[in-house]
Amino acid sequence: MSENLESLEETFAAIAHQWRQPLNEINSLVGSIDNRLYAKDIKDADIEEELLKIERLTRQMSQSIDDFRNYFKKEQNQGSYPLDILFKEISDEYRELFASLGIRLELMLEESLTFHKERALLKQIIATLLNNAKDALLARSVYEAKVDIVVTKEEEFLLIDVKDNAGGITKSAATRLFDADFSTKHSSEGSGMGLYMVKKLLHEKFCGDIDVKNIEKGASFCLKLPLNKECE
Repeated sequence: MSENLESLEETFAAIAHQWRQPLNEINSLVGSIDNRLYAKDIKDADIEEELLKIERLTRQMSQSIDDFRNYFKKEQNQGSYPLDILFKEISDEYRELFASLGIRLELMLEESLTFHKERALLKQIIATLLNNAKDALLARSVYEAKVDIVVTKEEEFLLIDVKDNAGGITKSAATRLFDADFSTKHSSEGSGMGLYMVKKLLHEKFCGDIDVKNIEKGASFCLKLPLNKECE
């Protein structure tokens, strides 16, 4: 397993290096466009909102790079941390973006829950599920679109449920949802590695699992993470 992680770390380092410069260039272009509009005294609320949206997306991508870099650091566990702070960070980062797209994001969290495993990695896994829910809602033009994050404790397990009202998952897609080469998106939007990596990392780093099922009007992706068990 250590050899696999070392290989994954090298791959990610190469990808991160390639991502950084384009992200910086995108932000520079946004700033340049904003300055030109100001110089020409052009005030367009729609254009300004689109530029802000680009900045938010590039900021999230940059944060993802940092989160995965932290994942590979040896000094991963820094003790327990309160989940309400972690999920407030997540909801703050996504609520404005979702609202701009007509998606309502709600967080329901039991009080005084704590966790101690890879904070940055858990945050990135939740981000993957939120982005998938967003893409499904937008692709289907769902009226009154919404995503709920429900965090509870059940015996010795932490349960994190990300639910949407995007119409659910077909039976054929559900059987292959976590395959490395499967995606419900167009090839230009992703290779399907997102959910494959989510499941892989849940098993290897959290000794956990993910359950997917259809619910009323949508789908539920529920993470089940042991609170005390350490992975070998």
